[in-house]
Amino acid sequence: MATRTQILVRGIVQGVGFRPYVFSLARRRVLRGRVFNHSSGVVIEVEGEAQAIEQFVSDLAAYPPPLALIESVERSDDLMPVNFDDFQIIESLTAAEKVVPIPADIATCSDCLRELFDPCDRRYRYPFINCTNCGPRFSIINDLPYDRIRTTMHEFVMCDECRAEYDNPLDRRFHAEPIACPVCGPQLRLTDVRGRAPVDDALSYTIRLLEQGRIIAVKGLGGYHLACDALNPEAVEHLRSRKNRVDKPFALMADSVDQIREYCVLSRDEEEVLLSEGRPIVLLEKKPDVKIPPSVAPGMRTLGFMLPYTPLHHLLLEGFRRPLVMTSGNVSDEPICYKDGEARRRLGGIADYFL
Repeated sequence: MATRTQILVRGIVQGVGFRPYVFSLARRRVLRGRVFNHSSGVVIEVEGEAQAIEQFVSDLAAYPPPLALIESVERSDDLMPVNFDDFQIIESLTAAEKVVPIPADIATCSDCLRELFDPCDRRYRYPFINCTNCGPRFSIINDLPYDRIRTTMHEFVMCDECRAEYDNPLDRRFHAEPIACPVCGPQLRLTDVRGRAPVDDALSYTIRLLEQGRIIAVKGLGGYHLACDALNPEAVEHLRSRKNRVDKPFALMADSVDQIREYCVLSRDEEEVLLSEGRPIVLLEKKPDVKIPPSVAPGMRTLGFMLPYTPLHHLLLEGFRRPLVMTSGNVSDEPICYKDGEARRRLGGIADYFL
């Protein structure tokens, strides 16, 4: 005999592929109903045989998506069936209470990296590639619940191909809110301090400028970084002087663990932390006689390295082929810049160009 259960799942369950996961799980258990984001979490209504619902709830708690963190599962059982035709993801509902935690931005996944460097892929070398399993989350949210219309991506209207992926339950980008491509998504631009764009090929020209020892303000997920050639002592000294950073160490970004090993002693545990989804800066013991200028970390026996965590970082490091200083986009002790006009105004005396 059919019955209906309503479930509220609280925790990190928005922006991590949870609704597509629930959709697939319900289809597998031959259940009807709906799932939607709510200001308190994710709400699920399932209708079908009681045993199938029990299996569904058990799987839901035991095998959530890898980026999800379930804090609680609240159930209302034995409700009167409303005779859903199938199982659907529907529009989110809002409420006055807004307590759902939002995940942090997530480093580019291996699937997106493979597409990024695949000449046959339509997102080949697109600096803003992402999917349900990676990309911006916290940095783009304007309001809850987490839907595209409530993010900074709302102004980018999906093209037909992106819309087809977004609506396809079997696609990796099913309900990936930051979904984008070269046709319909954000574009890369290089400007000078006055906002003028000197070239069309922003990425190649930026790499050339870095090779010349210039300082570039690079816009990332949570704001701007200031980048320069980590092996160029003059460039590092210029950055330190302009940023008014007397002796505090600069963070470094390398394209791979192997590249980091050229400069630092690296344990297995440290490698695992470097490769974790947050891509944190890890303090590592310097090898003797490394080529990194002392001015990167004056008087220190360690270097702070991180790995690329956005497609743009991967493209920069792939072209530059050596480590970059990647330090916060601010004058010392000021907040990090994240708006373009503000960055040109506040960082105009530090950066030569803005990416």
